[in-house]
Amino acid sequence: MAFDYRFERVMKLAESEKQSLEVQYKKLFDDFENLAHILINMVEEKQRVQTELQEQMSQAITIDQMKMGFSDVDKIDFLISETNKNYLNAKARLEVFQAKLQEKAIEVKKYEKMREKQQVIYHKLINRAETKQMDEIAGQRTINH
Repeated sequence: MAFDYRFERVMKLAESEKQSLEVQYKKLFDDFENLAHILINMVEEKQRVQTELQEQMSQAITIDQMKMGFSDVDKIDFLISETNKNYLNAKARLEVFQAKLQEKAIEVKKYEKMREKQQVIYHKLINRAETKQMDEIAGQRTINH
């Protein structure tokens, strides 16, 4: 008689859900990381544009050129602000998903622990049955001799 864990299907389903959550978490994390890199690049671009504008302003430039420079900085500021909102939303989604993933991992671990305990009990019962059977065989041999 082989060991049969009664929650095997439930545990397999929980493991499958955990793996699915891990894949989704990885995708969210990659998106989050990508947004972070975009945000860093935008900040660097803003600094570069501001530096160029400062250099141009130290020389003689027209008011239109100055307005265009300020307009460029404002556009980059707006893009940074929008990207930062997306970044914060992605971070919040990532944290929620991480909590779900941890809950599912704990659930799977509980099923694994329950299975281990049931296997230990099963093996003890098998050993007792084998010992009892050996005692009966030994008793029969003693009676027959």
